[in-house]
Amino acid sequence: MSSQKFTLRELQSYTGQRKGDPILLGLNGVVYDVSTGAAFYGPGNGYSVFAGRDSTIGLAKGSLLRDVMPGPGEAPTTMDMLSEAEQTAALTWEKRLKQKYPVVGVLVKEEELKSK
Repeated sequence: MSSQKFTLRELQSYTGQRKGDPILLGLNGVVYDVSTGAAFYGPGNGYSVFAGRDSTIGLAKGSLLRDVMPGPGEAPTTMDMLSEAEQTAALTWEKRLKQKYPVVGVLVKEEELKSK
């Protein structure tokens, strides 16, 4: 999969529900392929709530609740939406993900794709 732009609506398709599809998650505007971590992020597993989503707020807050994260049609999370402690937590997660999983794209607002 080449580096590409994903809206939150597009990202929601990559949860690992369909056999052969990658498991993707967004964090700090970057999209990671976490398929090799399917034991964590795959359907029914502990961190599956983050698959196919902008997981920045959830990971920063340590929350497994879907409703704290932006949904399809909403704008991706930016760091200025987080408290200082949450920014630190998000950056810690970012470092961890960068070490383990390939970057496959970036998160963009839907208007950004429509205007091109």
